[in-house]
Amino acid sequence: MSKSRQPSSRIRGSSITHPPGRVALPTQPGWDYLVFAHSGLFTALTESQAWTIPAHRALCVPDGTRVRIDTTRRSAIRCLYLDNALDLLGPEVRVVSLTPLMRELLSHAIAAAPMTLDEPADSAAITLLAHLLDNEPDAPLQLPLPANPMAHEAALAIIDDPAVELDRLLRTVGANRRTLERRFAAETKMSLGQWRRRARILAAIGLLADGHSVTHVAVTVGYASPSSFVVAFRSEVGAAPRDFMRGAVRRSATS
Repeated sequence: MSKSRQPSSRIRGSSITHPPGRVALPTQPGWDYLVFAHSGLFTALTESQAWTIPAHRALCVPDGTRVRIDTTRRSAIRCLYLDNALDLLGPEVRVVSLTPLMRELLSHAIAAAPMTLDEPADSAAITLLAHLLDNEPDAPLQLPLPANPMAHEAALAIIDDPAVELDRLLRTVGANRRTLERRFAAETKMSLGQWRRRARILAAIGLLADGHSVTHVAVTVGYASPSSFVVAFRSEVGAAPRDFMRGAVRRSATS
């Protein structure tokens, strides 16, 4: 933990239950924050990345970064604000998996906030949380967003409707397939097909977390059959949908 500011450095917390739609998190200069769903899930977008974040993961956001957060259903959103002089979250937006211990520490910090760190127990809790965050690898399945306006519009259209047909998408953005393929390859290092598959899997994780069946999810995100969806899902996350979600439930068992 950085020693550049004395124990008066503060920790703040926020707990809101948000209806479906855009989440307006209170932010101000000088604060990093970590946001997660106590229940439900949310989608987060910056200018260059997109993520779907279920309840067993958290988004780390450094001071000054603009993030759009959306929910598709009522979700309990928790946010821990950290004086950026503490330098706990690092310089980049990232997503981490939450172990049961990390969730307990976050819940304690949010409930105890505001914290001044001159209390030994609070200082110890935040120091332990910082250590766990430092040693937690970034969670996979982020989506790089292209900067080109046409390709960016196409990417957002796919996120909004993962099952959108390619011909309709091309008409919507006014591009031909070759041009769009070239933009995605150059700016995301993924082919358009690879990018669409990952977008579909991210959307599928949200639907699975809502309790929908694999068959329903497969059709909703644009797959012709459950078997083709399972193959695509496994190739992206390394596990079949039910196995992945069981692991997510185990990780968030203390929520």
